[in-house]
Amino acid sequence: MSEYSSEVDVPWLRIMHAGFNVGFRWTISSVVLGILAFLMSNGVEDSILVILWSPVAMVAMGLLFSFLGAFYICSCCFKWARWLVCLFWFMLAFVHLAPFVFLPHFCLVTYLMFPVYQGGAWDFSVINAFWTAVFSLSTIWWSMKLFRANWIRTVWGKCLAYVTDAEGARKKLIKAIPNLSKKQPLLPNFFSKKRRRAVNSK
Repeated sequence: MSEYSSEVDVPWLRIMHAGFNVGFRWTISSVVLGILAFLMSNGVEDSILVILWSPVAMVAMGLLFSFLGAFYICSCCFKWARWLVCLFWFMLAFVHLAPFVFLPHFCLVTYLMFPVYQGGAWDFSVINAFWTAVFSLSTIWWSMKLFRANWIRTVWGKCLAYVTDAEGARKKLIKAIPNLSKKQPLLPNFFSKKRRRAVNSK
């Protein structure tokens, strides 16, 4: 259940419907603006295929925006959703920063796997022993630095503060509901203007 389900009424269907309309409308605008450039560079046949597949992309993008809007509301209502947000940012940062954070470990493993291991046996030459010792000491030193690093505890503390901040999440929820549940047109503005002009001309 929500942390404050009895206090705040969340219009889930309206939020998801508004998100779907935004994604659908955004995709239509992208297709209309990009189809001429695609036609000029790829020809008529490929452009026809793109036009035929456009409804699938519109529906998919609408569902994506609908899901994102609903999940943002979930992050304001449930702790498990805020944990997922922290996990997402952690994985995103890990993908980009892991090569730098674990560089000594990577160098050690790479050196042991390729230059040292030759012909199915270990080549214990003086040079290989020296560099193996250097990489091993560097890896141990860097691992100790990572274990004692304050920034790791700082990040963890901020994650806990974000997850347990029910009052801040409640304020975000109250602020987000009017914006995300606002009625959104399904078609872009230029389609709506043409439709109004056609109706007025009649």
